[in-house]
Amino acid sequence: ADLAEKYTTDKHYEPGTVIVVSLDSTGAEATQSFSNNQRIIGVVSTNPAHVMNDESGGQAIGLTGRLPVKVVGPIKKGQTIVSTADGKAIAGEGLNVFGQALETNLDAGVKLVECIIK
Repeated sequence: ADLAEKYTTDKHYEPGTVIVVSLDSTGAEATQSFSNNQRIIGVVSTNPAHVMNDESGGQAIGLTGRLPVKVVGPIKKGQTIVSTADGKAIAGEGLNVFGQALETNLDAGVKLVECIIK
């Protein structure tokens, strides 16, 4: 479970999508990541334990806790993750690490990987 907060998004996103602040003038607060290694808000939640601003419109974005994340490429348990340019994550390091894999999945494609988001 995770701690989530509702944010308005520019469109409906699937669970596990990596979300950042929207720079668009549409009025949406959030959108999927659009650049590698961005600072993120969180990940679209599947099972939040608590949702802040629950009465507001928008999608529940997991800010911290344990939740599935769309990951591209192989990842090993314990590796840290950063955003990609298309709403996904990849194993990586740096200032904008936002989580850590809780499982190993060596598939090269896109899959949901259980991660802890910090």
